[in-house]
Amino acid sequence: MKNSEEKKITSKKNEKLPEEEIKKKAQEYDTLWEKYLRVCAELDNARKRWEKEKEELIKFANFKLMKEIISLLDNLEKMMEGVGLMYKSFLGVLSQFGLKRIEAKGKKFDPHYHEIVGQKETDERNHHFVLEEVQAGYLLEDKVLRTSKVIIGVKKSQENTGGDKNG
Repeated sequence: MKNSEEKKITSKKNEKLPEEEIKKKAQEYDTLWEKYLRVCAELDNARKRWEKEKEELIKFANFKLMKEIISLLDNLEKMMEGVGLMYKSFLGVLSQFGLKRIEAKGKKFDPHYHEIVGQKETDERNHHFVLEEVQAGYLLEDKVLRTSKVIIGVKKSQENTGGDKNG
């Protein structure tokens, strides 16, 4: 009888073992599934971070170059301001010695002060007026040192739009 009782006890233990193993395996599975989900989430976050870093890298690839260029731009601005001041100062000195610029743009053409280098068709009121100054002219006191080179306005050509009057 001992054998049959032992078999019953062993079979009961064997019955419990698979159930316990199933629970244990289910817990292992749940743990592994959670780890898998965490790794997937980490990979997705890493991919997003890499994409963002790539976009930033492309967006600011010329950052160092542009930083150097703007310092050159600043120097150029200062130089241009200096040239402008020097130009005004130079004109001031020349005017002290009698040099005057001939005002040309918008003035009626005067062959004593202006030299025609081009013409543009214009309306009636700008006919024979200076439209553009190509090169400045100068006076020394009241004498022409150099005439202004100008483009003047001429009347628009009249085309015969009414047909042939001879026929």
